[in-house]
Amino acid sequence: MTTPRHRPQRGMSLVELLVTMLILSLMTVMGWRALDGILASRVALAAQLESMRGHQLAFAQLEADCAQLARRAAFDGQPTLSAAPGRLVLLRGVDGDGGADRMQVVVYHGDGVRLLRGTSPATRDLDQLRAAWSAAVQGVAPPASVALDPGVAGFDLLTWSGGTWQAAAGAPAGPRVRTRRVVRPPAMEAAGLQVTLRPTDGVGPLVRMFMLGSG
Repeated sequence: MTTPRHRPQRGMSLVELLVTMLILSLMTVMGWRALDGILASRVALAAQLESMRGHQLAFAQLEADCAQLARRAAFDGQPTLSAAPGRLVLLRGVDGDGGADRMQVVVYHGDGVRLLRGTSPATRDLDQLRAAWSAAVQGVAPPASVALDPGVAGFDLLTWSGGTWQAAAGAPAGPRVRTRRVVRPPAMEAAGLQVTLRPTDGVGPLVRMFMLGSG
């Protein structure tokens, strides 16, 4: 009676082992690249969301300031809004304690990478307000300036008056958008403001329009 023969077990050859190691290495590299891409995308998305948050906060503050814009009658008929290239100056009302209204001068300006907002002390003294206004329109920034949006290379302004969007004083003349022919007195107050932010991250430009003195 013959006993069955057992075939000897055959192990992996050196070539098969090297091929297996190569395949595992390629899979590891591909997995690492995919993970690295996901992490890079998350970092970029977080940075973009933070940048958009700064732009939204800037627009929200602009909306609040424009809504509280003082009218000429409250400032002895003098202008309460000055729009120049890269600089916005306005006089806004501030609700004080006990309902006593005060006013302050607000200045928006930039340094090439940030949108800054400065304010003068809130007061009811017209002489102090005139001095603060005069300094602001001459280019002197209030000492209490803070970075409102850290990602703005610059901004452009248009004011709505007499049925026409008008460029800021000193800005290059551009096409006017006229909806209808309206005869207005020269000293008419602006009813709207258009602000265009130019972000440093290349997104945009971002445009928002505001009503003036609607608050």
